[in-house]
Amino acid sequence: MTKKYEKYSAERHARLSPDGKEAVEVFSHGYAMGNALIEARQKRSLTQRALADLSGVQQADISRMERGILAPTTSTLMRLVEALDGRLIIELKHANKKKSVGQPMVSTVISHAH
Repeated sequence: MTKKYEKYSAERHARLSPDGKEAVEVFSHGYAMGNALIEARQKRSLTQRALADLSGVQQADISRMERGILAPTTSTLMRLVEALDGRLIIELKHANKKKSVGQPMVSTVISHAH
C-alpha cells in the first residue's frame, strides 16, 4: 500500500528534533519569500534577466532568492519591489498560540502597486 505524500511528510516532520523543526521553519520562510518574488515577476511578464536589468540586481542573485537559497538585504529587496512597481508588506504575527511570545511567524507579500 502506498502512502500519500502529505501523510509521509507529516510523519517525517513529527520525528524531527526541535532543531530540525526550527530549520524546516526557517527554510519554509525563505521559500515563501522566493515564491512571492516569482509571482510578482511573472504577473509583470518579466524574465529574471529583465528584472535584473530593471533593478540592477544580478540575475543569478534573483534566481537564488527565488529558490530560497539567498535572503535579500533590505536594500536589494526594495530595489526589486521598485522595479516590479510593487509594494512590500511584511506581517509579523504568532503562528501558533503554543509558541512563546518571542517567536513570530513572518509573512511576506510583494504585490503590484495600485
